[in-house]
Amino acid sequence: MSEVLQAAQGNFRELFPEDAELTRLADGFTWTEGPVWIPARGCVVFSDVRQNRTWRWSAGEGLQEEMNPSHHQNGHCLDAEGRLVACSHGERAVLRQEVDGSWTTLADHWEGNRLNSPNDVALHPDGSLWFTDPTYGIDKPEEGYGGEMEQPGRYVYRIAPDGALSCSIQDRHKPNGLAFLSDTELLLADTGDNAATHLYRVVGQQAEYVREAFQIDQGKTDGLRVDAEGRIWSSAGDGVHVLNREGEELGRILVPETVANLCFGGAEGNELFITATTGLYHIQTRVLGW
Repeated sequence: MSEVLQAAQGNFRELFPEDAELTRLADGFTWTEGPVWIPARGCVVFSDVRQNRTWRWSAGEGLQEEMNPSHHQNGHCLDAEGRLVACSHGERAVLRQEVDGSWTTLADHWEGNRLNSPNDVALHPDGSLWFTDPTYGIDKPEEGYGGEMEQPGRYVYRIAPDGALSCSIQDRHKPNGLAFLSDTELLLADTGDNAATHLYRVVGQQAEYVREAFQIDQGKTDGLRVDAEGRIWSSAGDGVHVLNREGEELGRILVPETVANLCFGGAEGNELFITATTGLYHIQTRVLGW
């Protein structure tokens, strides 16, 4: 069993094949983020936010440039029809890529003012898209095109299947990664003061605060994913931390760089792709995730 797996509970190693190894698929980046597996193309697409490009990797073609410039795209997901959705720091918008390759703006204003810099996005089972809107893309010149903050805060928004935009969460300092634990439970990472991941109850267009879900002891949770059995896979300063639904640590995948985000993918949905600072990493698992 690979030495990169560090168990906190006895059954952690059962989540991986006996011969599981952490592999660096590509390197030479500046800050990798936002991986998403695209089944129709058989590839993972990810961002280098500071390099202002997106890239794709597949087993057949290896690493290929996807978009240059990317307008500092960060987080990605697929919508209910399998189309790529992107959070753009530079355009201060959430965008959707159409079949012909063009981009449609899904959200760029709230109540007449520009969004801050959409960061990460997740698909709810009802087909809505939820995204976070901190200010990293306007605060950090290397991660966007600058500008003034026009919103009164850093919020979480919901794009309904019909395109209607609503503001769902307003009580976080710097909302960042998000993932649905179920159709009524949302996990939201806050990378601001007292960084932690919080649990919300989804009630229609809104989300009600429940409790702090967990804190990690190495860095801050940025991106996170949930597998088919409800385990939480969180980015961390030393790799990927895996927790149960109650927020108890099961174990870690040790990665030699700070991890920003991750996604499940591959033909069977059981491969984990990890974006970590200058590299794209991969490890085989025995679980299904999204």
